Amino acid sequence: MKIERLDLRDRDTAEELWSLQHAAFRVEASLIGVADLPPLRETIGDLQACGETFWGLRTPEGELAGALAAEREGEKTIICRMMVHPAFFRQGIGHRLLSCVMAEHSPNGLWEVTAEIRNRPAIALYEKNGFRPVETFSPVPGITMVRMRSQAEASSPARD
Repeated sequence: MKIERLDLRDRDTAEELWSLQHAAFRVEASLIGVADLPPLRETIGDLQACGETFWGLRTPEGELAGALAAEREGEKTIICRMMVHPAFFRQGIGHRLLSCVMAEHSPNGLWEVTAEIRNRPAIALYEKNGFRPVETFSPVPGITMVRMRSQAEASSPARD
């Protein structure tokens, strides 16, 4: 399997990513019991205009099995979304994407991600890759998010 940067200016790539996003986030919506997740409301045009950098992992046959999007915010990199097609769950796709992108695109930098607190598979994946919870918050009623940071920042001593 091959990890590549995705060019969403290409309509076919954007459509492929949109399809993957809907398949993955429908499963998350079911898992956490919230049918109307924001990624499920996005259009292909929304994805193309979001400004995030996307990487995808393709099967040897060229199928998009998973994707990760991130953006820089000051000194840290924010993982905006991570998605794996349900046909490829439990095959290490998320781990491969996360570890590869982090190693190649800011190995010593600070990383941050959020996940819905009931999404135990996502939280376990991030913890396996060195992320630790730093806070929880509720952006809307019925949704509780946990913010996680890379171990380097989460374990840094407080400075005066």
